[in-house]
Amino acid sequence: MNKTTRSLIVIGIGLFFLTSVGMVAASPSTTKSSPLYPLKMAIEAITLASASQEDKAVKQIEQIDERLVELEILKNKINDLEKNQKLEQAAKLQAAAETTKIETKKVVLEAKNNAEFISDQSKKDDVLEKLEATVNRLDDDENEDEIEEAEPEEEPEAEEEKEENEGRENDED
Repeated sequence: MNKTTRSLIVIGIGLFFLTSVGMVAASPSTTKSSPLYPLKMAIEAITLASASQEDKAVKQIEQIDERLVELEILKNKINDLEKNQKLEQAAKLQAAAETTKIETKKVVLEAKNNAEFISDQSKKDDVLEKLEATVNRLDDDENEDEIEEAEPEEEPEAEEEKEENEGRENDED
């Protein structure tokens, strides 16, 4: 095999690898708990930096939508871990979810500022409306979390205790 053929094969493998990693990193299932998440954030940063001032708010809305999908995925993973009594892993994912919410709120604020540069008023109104809906959705998620934390979980009584209590009630009658 000559050098040219070898070079083409190496370039082909490299491009395949970079494309594959890029696709995985850009996937909505790549959440803050994934090792590819920093790559995903770098790709988004490059995309945002290369956007025109007028298009930045629109790009940020796309990123916000990604974060909301990620939050839903994290929430489902947390619920599954809690059901399986894997509380340490669930706590780590909960921390990742909280960080994602905070970062999402920051992007919402930046997008609101960038929306001021949109010259088309209807497009600007649409962007601001979507941002407001996102803020409401994030607030609703936080309220749901607070309600879930406030409701204590009832522990089922042991069978022996139930039988003793039933026996006492029968003795009293």
